[in-house]
Amino acid sequence: MSQINEPHVKQSSCSYCGDAPINHTFSFIESWVAFNVEAHLVKPIKIFPNLLKDLVDLIPVFLFETLALLKMTKFSSDINKANTFRSKIIWEEAKKRGILMEQVIFFGKPLDQYRLIFKNKNKKKKFYFESIPIRPEFLDMKQNWDDKVALKQEFEKHDIPIPAYFEFPLWHFKNTKKNIRKIFSKIKNPLVVKPRIGSRGRHTITNINSLQQLQEGISIAGQICSHLIIEEHLKGNVCRATLVNGAMAGFYMGRAPTLFGDGQRSVKELIEEKDKKRQNRVEPIRISKELHDHIGRSGFAIDDILPDGVSLPLSHRIGRLFGGTTCEMLDELHPSFISILEKATKILGLSVVGFDAIIPDPTKPAYSQHWGIIECNTLPFIDLHYYALEGTHKNIAGMIWDMWGEASLS
Repeated sequence: MSQINEPHVKQSSCSYCGDAPINHTFSFIESWVAFNVEAHLVKPIKIFPNLLKDLVDLIPVFLFETLALLKMTKFSSDINKANTFRSKIIWEEAKKRGILMEQVIFFGKPLDQYRLIFKNKNKKKKFYFESIPIRPEFLDMKQNWDDKVALKQEFEKHDIPIPAYFEFPLWHFKNTKKNIRKIFSKIKNPLVVKPRIGSRGRHTITNINSLQQLQEGISIAGQICSHLIIEEHLKGNVCRATLVNGAMAGFYMGRAPTLFGDGQRSVKELIEEKDKKRQNRVEPIRISKELHDHIGRSGFAIDDILPDGVSLPLSHRIGRLFGGTTCEMLDELHPSFISILEKATKILGLSVVGFDAIIPDPTKPAYSQHWGIIECNTLPFIDLHYYALEGTHKNIAGMIWDMWGEASLS
């Protein structure tokens, strides 16, 4: 995979959004609607599942085809306009296979929406999708598995490892300071607080060791989501397992940028020294408000001398975009994890899924260590596996296209 065209860090006006900034107000309103309006749509969907599914499947076709007739939308075959690296990888594989894939351009703006033109039983069909072409019959979900609470509730029933947790709706009458103290006392410290829905580590606060830190974390996470989750802070490496058609397709391990004290230099000086020695593909460490707050929860300020032998993670964010390391290591993963992750996939009924997990050592047996799945991504960033600093990735995009089977795509 070309390093010239690989992802690079994006500037953000909000350090808690990382490299994926969003409109806070819009995100909060969207989450409120998701939990308070969409929840009431579940009953009719269960009563008339096939009818509603057929109607939903027709919406993008009708919408984009109508906009095209009105000259408001056009379709591009220029792969360089792909909105995300995930989509570009899918598109590159499509071109290799002679598959016709086009991007939706709305009023001159490329969207992360695409269409696939294919034949099925000698009939020409068009299928619209967001980034990853998951076959229509595999798109049904009995729950929103991107919801971190719904995911953990389901996994609890099946003994899939997860951290201890509490759901926390911001406006619930029970969620007073007294209840916050109660939650703080019930989960072993340190804690994590994050939006109940959302990805990319936005407004996630980790390593919480005091009631005041928890209250501050709730305030930060609550800027973008009306419903939060407070959970046990598992110790270990942040890992991403991607499964396609029920089988392991990739396993990626990332580490946050971490300093090691020598008893002589300050945190700031150690950061500067670390940046001088970083690999070309590793981005510099950004000294932001989020970084100051993160090291503060470990008891350090930027100008403090880091004691000899003390290690200090600078962020909960992992990987080369934040000054850390990444490794694709499916071949080194202990087999005991594979059976658990494949079981988790079967429980959710997803054909393409990414699980985020915290694991001390993925090369050792799962039962020998305290670990857990913390999130599910129903539209996983498969490009993470392709752009790791170390290791060799499998052709995950090819596995996704393989699921189309006998449909005539070329």
